[in-house]
Amino acid sequence: MQRVRRMLWRRLLLPVLMLAPPSAQAQSEQFGRWQQQVQRCELEQRGAQPLRCQALQLDQRNAEVVRLILQADGSTRGELLQFTLVGALAEGSEPMVCREGRCTLRQPLQVQLVSLSLARFDQRGLAKTLPSTWPVQGQCRIAPAALHCEASAEAAESSQAEIHWRVDAQLN
Repeated sequence: MQRVRRMLWRRLLLPVLMLAPPSAQAQSEQFGRWQQQVQRCELEQRGAQPLRCQALQLDQRNAEVVRLILQADGSTRGELLQFTLVGALAEGSEPMVCREGRCTLRQPLQVQLVSLSLARFDQRGLAKTLPSTWPVQGQCRIAPAALHCEASAEAAESSQAEIHWRVDAQLN
């Protein structure tokens, strides 16, 4: 009986297994999330008081598009601001290595930014406003130990000059 099983294995099952694609765990995915604790993080809009960032998350949507989410304390007690920067990897920048939805940042990323959005939440985590979104020009350099981003947008009102944001962070 064992001899028959071995023969079946060799003749029937082995060729099928060889044709099957590698398991999902062995394949590298193009999407996932990289989260990092911050040691020091400041988000600044030119002309306003810098805000202290609390958390940082980087979502790789595919091999070219990334979304950086920063949470910062708002200007009023208990208010939380969520800044979202979206961009494409710059030429020559390699995507993160992802597996099972988790990514590893092994080398710095250069990201060309295209949009920024800002949402405000109260102390219970409920949205206080709809997110404001701006098309921006700018870039981010994201390394395992540090992050630096700059983004500029044209002001909605003609009386204002360009709006400029800057983020600097030291990561754990």
